[in-house]
Amino acid sequence: MSYTDATDDQSVDSKSHQGLFHSLARLVAIWILLSLFSGCTIKNYGDQQFRLQMASHGKDVMWVPTKIDMAREMLAAAAVSTKDIVYDLGSGDGVIPIEAARKYGVRAVGIEYNPDLVGLSQRNAARAGVEHLASFKRGDIFVEDFSEATVITLYLGENLNARLMPKLLSMDPGTRIVSNTFRMESWIPDRELRLTSGEQAYLWIVPAFIDGNWELSNAPAALSGRLSIRQKKQFFDAVFKPNSRKEIVISNGKIDGSKVSFEFVDVDDKTYSFFGSVSGDQLSGYVDQDLSLLVFGRRIP
Repeated sequence: MSYTDATDDQSVDSKSHQGLFHSLARLVAIWILLSLFSGCTIKNYGDQQFRLQMASHGKDVMWVPTKIDMAREMLAAAAVSTKDIVYDLGSGDGVIPIEAARKYGVRAVGIEYNPDLVGLSQRNAARAGVEHLASFKRGDIFVEDFSEATVITLYLGENLNARLMPKLLSMDPGTRIVSNTFRMESWIPDRELRLTSGEQAYLWIVPAFIDGNWELSNAPAALSGRLSIRQKKQFFDAVFKPNSRKEIVISNGKIDGSKVSFEFVDVDDKTYSFFGSVSGDQLSGYVDQDLSLLVFGRRIP
């Protein structure tokens, strides 16, 4: 036998032993895992009528429970009051609508695609004694009408949030939207929440639509002219063209629901601040909170 032949035979024997070793290691690992799981009971988040497990598959996402502490923080961030109507999109086991009804006494609605989860939520609401306030219906969140909501909660994922964004931006100004964990594409949150556990949530306030041209007028002629606005969700850029004067660039334009604010520097190099509100095609407010500097505006083509 040549040296080369001996080496090849030894190599084959070595690889065979290694393969056998790895196979045995895999079998041992599998046996250990089976032994561990055989002594464990998978947690049931449902009830006797419907067993609900972590990461159960849904229509678009896997079900993960919303912790009660997170639900409370989300509702607090939205400043829920008795005047509100809360909608939870993809309501799962119903924890947020039930907590909203229990703590704030508001009407709360959950929209959920899985009929078993709808039934579980209804039973959970009855157990909590709030079935007269918290209701649940089976539906597709991209089809159902939730336009009456003043507060919307989400725990969906960034892709679904992005798909919902156009519809959410069309809600009434001042509607509060809170998302557990996930952001919403290019829409910058108005507030970020961080729990002591490290979990995060995000708050948005639907801004009024003010994009376009406005004619401003009031007693002082210096504050009369055309305001041209380019809106970027809750922020905007603008140029003000006073009558018979050069253009003035507007800065720090912000929309908070129906509230509008911005700053500008006049020809005297003084910075002025405008605070007002918009209702449909009408705008009104004060410059530097001076009651003598009341400004009116109307939308124009």
